[in-house]
Parts: sequence; C-alpha cells; structure tokens
Amino acid sequence: MTGSEPTRVLFVFAWLVVGGEETEVRLLARHLDPARFRLDVVACFRKPGMPELTHRQLREAGIAVDTTPYDLSFDETVEYLASIVPRYNVLVACQAVADIRPALDLVPDPPPLIEHGGLVEEALRHPLGGTARYVGVCGSIRDAAASSLPERPHHALLIPSMVDVEEFDRARDGGAREAVRAELDVPEQGVLVGWVGRLDRKKRVEDVIEAVALAIGEVPALRLVVIGGPDAFMPEYADELAILARRLGIDHAVRFLGDRPDIPRLLAGLDIFIWLSQDEGMPHVIAEAGAAGLPVIATRDNGTLEQIVDEVSGLFVPHRDPAAAASALRRLAEAPELRLDLGRALRRTVDREFRAEVVARRWEHLFDEVVAESLANPAGPARGDRDRTTGQQIDPGRYAEGTPTAVSATHRNADTR
Repeated sequence: MTGSEPTRVLFVFAWLVVGGEETEVRLLARHLDPARFRLDVVACFRKPGMPELTHRQLREAGIAVDTTPYDLSFDETVEYLASIVPRYNVLVACQAVADIRPALDLVPDPPPLIEHGGLVEEALRHPLGGTARYVGVCGSIRDAAASSLPERPHHALLIPSMVDVEEFDRARDGGAREAVRAELDVPEQGVLVGWVGRLDRKKRVEDVIEAVALAIGEVPALRLVVIGGPDAFMPEYADELAILARRLGIDHAVRFLGDRPDIPRLLAGLDIFIWLSQDEGMPHVIAEAGAAGLPVIATRDNGTLEQIVDEVSGLFVPHRDPAAAASALRRLAEAPELRLDLGRALRRTVDREFRAEVVARRWEHLFDEVVAESLANPAGPARGDRDRTTGQQIDPGRYAEGTPTAVSATHRNADTR
C-alpha cells in the first residue's frame, strides 16, 4: 500500500492446530516490516481436543486471532467472513478452507485471494477460478495447482516453509542440549532420536517406533522422543502408539511429550531426527531439524525431495519399511562424524533456501504484487471467472470488529470439514 497505512492481510484457517502453516504465519509476522504489513488470523472451526498452543503463540506474536466462527454454523460463518473481508487488502486461505469462497460471493468487490496449499490434494480439491495466486510449499503442490490454472499456470507459485534459524542457534549456544538430555534421562552414551509433529496416521509414527525396536538390540542406548499431541480427528492414534511401544518392549526407551512450545530447545538435545511420513507436503520440521544441525532419516515424499540430498544432507529410506529405517538408525548411531557431516550439509540448505529472512521477502513481494494488480484492475482476470451464485447483501453493521456476534450459535458437524 502507499502512504502510511500498512497492507492488511487476513489469513483464513479452517482450524488452528500445531502445524506448519500456523508456524509460517507466526514467523511471517516476525520477519515482515510491521509498518508495512499487518497480519490477522480468523479460524472457522474448532473441535474438542484441538490444542490451545497455537492460539497463544500467534497472539504472543502480535497477531489478532478471531475465533468468532467457533460459535457459528457453516452458513453463519460464511456470512461473518463476508462482513469482515472488506477491511483487508489481501486474503490468504489455508487448509483448503471451505468457508471463504461462498463468503467472497457475497462481497461486491472482494480483496485478492491467495490460496496456500500444504498438500497436493488441497491444490486439486476445487477449481481455482477467482484465486489471484496459489502458493504451494513444494514443487509437486505448485505443479498440481498449475494444472488447475491452465490459462495462467504462472500464477501457481512455490514458496517453501520458513524457519527462524536464530531460535535454534540460541538454543544450541545456551546449553539446552545438556538440560534436555538430563530432563529426558538419556544415558551418558545414549543416542537420542526425535520425531516432531501432530499424531496423524499419514505420518506413520508406528514405523518410527518399530524401527527403534528393531535397532535397539544392537544399540541398547538408543532412545526415542515423540514431540507432538494427538490429532483431534483421530485421538485414538496416540493411544495406539503408546500401546505399540509397550507391546514391542521398548516403552522404557520411548517418551511421548505432547505439544510443546520449545521445539528449538528440544531439538538441541537430539542426535538424530527421523521422519517416515507418506503423502505429506513440505515437512516444516525437517527444516527445523536442519536449523538444529541434525542428521535426518526420511522417506522420499514430495517436499523432502527438495529438502534433502541422499547421503549428502540426510538418508532416505523406503516408505513403510521399519527394517530399512532401523538400519539407517544403527548406521548413524555408530557414526558420529557422519551425523555431523549430514547435519551441517542440511543446515547449509536451510540457510540458503528456507531461512525466514529469505522466504519472508518472497511473501512481501507477493503481497505487493497482488495489491498492485488489484488497484490497477479492480475486476481482475482472476476475479472475473469466479462463479457468483448469490446476490445476497451483507449488513456491515451486524458484526462489530473484534467482538462475538449476536447470531445464535449452531455448532457445525466436524464431518463437513
């Protein structure tokens, strides 16, 4: 924007959990000039069991988090969004949130819409007409979005997830390693393996536990820490993992920490990071592991192919193959110099491609570009092809900014999400 007013950007989330997109917004707020950009978040749905951690972290970063839709039905949320989006210069829709498109159909002159995709299936889920830009966190997602924009594939962009390397440097230099290992009762010669994420079945945490069980016979000092809480849509999975560790006889070597705000500190205590997910996008945690200088064992899965070079900055193993992962664990456990070399190489990749100062500039350019296009051509080529199915008018006075709506609450069914 010109003049003294900052560009107002609204990130629209389907829900807020502990995930890469939520972290991305928090880091973006930290690394954009607050005199030029103001970031707000609205979340459209909340299910019992979803964590509070991200709400707190976003607010601590100075981001206003609007949870009014938590008390609204889907239709009421659509109407509420339509009442607030005219206050913004740019919208960013995350998680293929279903509420935003019908809301924009109710707004005569909506701000430009950027869609942010963390999964290939999100880019293919619905037509992208009306989207000014689609941002994929890795090349496969960008390419999927481009296939849905045949008239303008150049509007599908790749902007990877970012990491604040200084957080990890401070943790390393501040003596966190010794403190974390003491807290987790890691033996003096122990090799601590870590996994970070939401406990979601596609992340294949059972393969991690089985790999540790296979490797621990030859490396008895091996320990595993699982950092991350249950997914609210599959809370039973967390219990299944704990039962698996007991059944395999390694519950003494596995710790489940739940959601934690101190990821840089915890990673400073690790020796190896492991990630055996399938059908992910760009795992933010691998960039975090790289910032911590850790060697990574991972599956070849979309974004990991852009983050890791096999045998240079990490080790790849096949999907659903705990035996192969166990072999890689044994190899790294017995080769501290190899661990150091792989971790240093991944850190160089992170500094070059995923460092927050680098990625934030790409977002800054994107925001400036779509706002300039919107001002130059209010109809816009991307806006003109949006299907306007309703002429309903919104009363702008019905909702007061920053306060709960008076509309009667109807909790929506999670199965519609």
